[in-house]
Amino acid sequence: MKPVKVYSCAKRFQADMLIEALNEEGIPAYSQTDGSGEYMEIYMGTSLFGEDIYVDESDAARAEEIIKGMTLPADDTQQTAESDEPAAVSEGNRMSAAKIICLIAAILFILAAVVPSIAGIING
Repeated sequence: MKPVKVYSCAKRFQADMLIEALNEEGIPAYSQTDGSGEYMEIYMGTSLFGEDIYVDESDAARAEEIIKGMTLPADDTQQTAESDEPAAVSEGNRMSAAKIICLIAAILFILAAVVPSIAGIING
């Protein structure tokens, strides 16, 4: 089996739906993320890197037809297999995610510093 990338999705659930449809048509398929996408998926529940869908080279044309019938035309949020870049995720979304992570880290840092002090005052 020589795997070929046939589509890139911004979200994992999109890839899962397309893979299920391909499997129902008898085309074995799987998804894979770039970079630390799997770790981000575990840690945050989502990944900024998107999911690439792969099928066997002999099934690629049929898989692309099935996917084309299930998706909207490629735009800023979805790319076809011709592109070597990961799934398009807008820069604004990446910055928003980074800001949220920093905010959560700051809140946890403050809580870690304040809660023991308050507990010490209350207990005695």
